[in-house]
Order: sequence, then C-alpha cells, then structure tokens
Amino acid sequence: MSDEEFEGTALPVKEYGERTLKVARLYSLLRQERGMEDPWDILALATCAFEQTHLGEGKEFVLMNQQDIEDVGRLFERSNTPEEFRDGLIELKERDLIERMDRGEFGS
Repeated sequence: MSDEEFEGTALPVKEYGERTLKVARLYSLLRQERGMEDPWDILALATCAFEQTHLGEGKEFVLMNQQDIEDVGRLFERSNTPEEFRDGLIELKERDLIERMDRGEFGS
C-alpha cells in the first residue's frame, strides 16, 4: 500500500482502542517473557496477522501509536487486578485529554 492510501484511512475510536489494547498486551508479554526492549517489528507483524491487515498498515499503526502502546503495555505489567488496570486506563485517558486540551486541539 502506498502512503496516499493511508492518508484518508481513520480507525473508528472503538476499533482503535481494541487494537491498541491487543498490541499493548503483546508488547507487555514480549518484554516480560523474552526480555525484549525493542519488539516493534514483531508487534507490527502480529498486528497484521491478528487484525488481518497489510504489512504497511500494521507498521504504520504500531509506529504512529508507539507511546500509547508503551503506556498501556506498562499498565498491564504493573496492574495486579482488572480494577487496577481499568483505573489506570481511565487515568491515561484523562491525561491524554488534558494534554490535547493544553495543545488547543478542541478549538476555543
């Protein structure tokens, strides 16, 4: 796929969230089980395999959302219960919203 084909592509919010959670969980598992500090190529390949996407789309998703994946992956690692994980996700979403507001992404 070419770069032009990606320009108009936007994932619906629910699909983006589900994909990010899946990739972040894999990121966390790779870091824990294999001691990998830089598993990004494997994440792109796994995203393509499990989400049934083209390699270019998987690489683009992983690279463009690297910080979110790292944040959620680390949250998986430090959460001991589903409730802790849920609360951590809420905190991440609130932090992201505040940062976006500070950057003026929502207009005046």
